[in-house]
Amino acid sequence: MSREFLKDEGQFRRIVDAAPNGMLLVNQAGTIIMANACLLNLFGYQQEDLLGQPVEVLLPFRHRGEHPVQRSEFFAHMKARSMGGGRELFGLRKDGTEVPVEIGLTPIDTAEGRCILASVVDITERKRLETQLRRAERLAELGTLASGMAHEIGTPMNVILGRAEYLLERTKEEGTKKGLQTIVSQVERITRVMNQLLAFARRSPVERGSLDLRQTVQGSLDMFEERLVRSRIRVELSLPDVCSPAYADRDQMSQVLINLIMNAIHAMPEGGVLRVSVEARPACVMLAVSDTGHGIPPDILNKIFEPFFTTKEFGKGTGLGLTVVKGILEEHGGGIHVASEVGTGTTVTLSLPIADESGPQSFGP
Repeated sequence: MSREFLKDEGQFRRIVDAAPNGMLLVNQAGTIIMANACLLNLFGYQQEDLLGQPVEVLLPFRHRGEHPVQRSEFFAHMKARSMGGGRELFGLRKDGTEVPVEIGLTPIDTAEGRCILASVVDITERKRLETQLRRAERLAELGTLASGMAHEIGTPMNVILGRAEYLLERTKEEGTKKGLQTIVSQVERITRVMNQLLAFARRSPVERGSLDLRQTVQGSLDMFEERLVRSRIRVELSLPDVCSPAYADRDQMSQVLINLIMNAIHAMPEGGVLRVSVEARPACVMLAVSDTGHGIPPDILNKIFEPFFTTKEFGKGTGLGLTVVKGILEEHGGGIHVASEVGTGTTVTLSLPIADESGPQSFGP
């Protein structure tokens, strides 16, 4: 870069450096001759590291080969335009990570000849919001679909279930009994899936009140008593003699416990120990559900609350259970934390506000 350029273009440089977006000046050879503070911060470089480098240093490796040709085409037909032609664009930071960007190209005459002034905008937050919007739209469609399915499927399922249970009570033939029990269990499975879809897509209003979590735990475990024995799972309970009530919805907390116990059972196909504890603290009630199952790998742990994400075999899980649990806890003003170690087991810890005469007590995360 010549001294003349610095002197003649000084004001231009100050304006560019103060721009809120990343700004990059590249000559016809593809050499970076100016980069403003915003761009340096975005890509993690110091000024002296970047100036004089080929612009391809800021591109992912998969795009570097084609870029010189694209740059030549731009200089041959110079006009202001956006870069990418509808493709998703990414920049490569100094640390090797990629960042989604939007780039605008403007031809500009300088003391060094015709150059390209590139405006580079980090669109990470926009992409995140777009993903959230798509998910919200998907959930809205799911709510409509689930409501319709619940009506259309629920009625015949209830008829099938009722007739199967009626015949089950009256038959003595073991083969017929086994077949009818299979029908009953599969209809109940369909009903559970439909209820999860409805709970996820169109959750009913929360009716909170004073709730003894010890009773909720006992009631939920009673529902699984036979299943736990059949699965060779031993239950260890830690319930205090006296416990402050939680400010929570009874039915929804039962749903939370059912989901967590089912997950624990599925995690221990060869048997194990299910531990459930309740603990009162000054501003909240803690509920923990632990298993000694196969555990969750670290690369999957941060995905377990995503809708429809499941590690279970096809047909054995909807991927909505923990999403529903997390949604319920958030509606209650509570929290959820999952700790897991592969080969050792998983612990899910819930926190709920305490109920008192004046309502729930607030507490931090």
